[in-house]
Amino acid sequence: MRKALKKSASLLTAVALSATMVALPVAAEEAHAAEKPHMKTLKLKWDLKKNKAVTSKEKIATVGNKAVKITVKNCKTVKLKNGKKKTTLTIEYKRSYSKLTKKQVSRIQGTDYEGGGFADGPYYALVDYGTGKSLEGNSATAKKLGVKVKASKWTHAKGKKVKISTGYWISLAPKSTVKVTVTYPSDYKGLCLGVWANNFLEDDLSHSSYLAHERFWDGKKPFGKTTYYKKGKTNSHWMRIK
Repeated sequence: MRKALKKSASLLTAVALSATMVALPVAAEEAHAAEKPHMKTLKLKWDLKKNKAVTSKEKIATVGNKAVKITVKNCKTVKLKNGKKKTTLTIEYKRSYSKLTKKQVSRIQGTDYEGGGFADGPYYALVDYGTGKSLEGNSATAKKLGVKVKASKWTHAKGKKVKISTGYWISLAPKSTVKVTVTYPSDYKGLCLGVWANNFLEDDLSHSSYLAHERFWDGKKPFGKTTYYKKGKTNSHWMRIK
């Protein structure tokens, strides 16, 4: 999902091979790899559980990476009469460092990030396990699979305003929450939820990386192609919803 201010234990199983090994042709190896679900090929943390907080790192300009606690609350799945399932949940992000010091605020004002890109905020995504593509918005993958995602607007707790002598000030929300509803066919087993806070700043992305992110949110590129994954392999946390 788009970030709030706007919008890895591997699953690969080691297989014991016999002493005599026969190398597969390159084409056969590629075909074999292609059979694996996209999300299974990534080195991710599959430790996201209901009502259990996980930790992710959020980058703050000139300050560094700070810990964010993320919890999936009120997660419930029910069967509907039309042969579908509905999952509802609330995602909560908590910043323990929401009050910056005046010295930190002063340093941020002296950078190119003072316009608002100094903190990258929390993220979440609902993706298909097989393709790694987003199931939100007008995703072609979601339409093909019969998945629909609806989300509330983010709500942000009022943070402490830290103002310096120049009149410049910063306020970071100590808590942000969003409510999500997903409907999908009862036999669909590929629904995945990921949560994270970036350990890099979006404003620092190259043009090609920025486009890859846009295409991910549009449901056209898999999660593994994004900088969210490439720069944060162990910074996001995931769970499968069945």
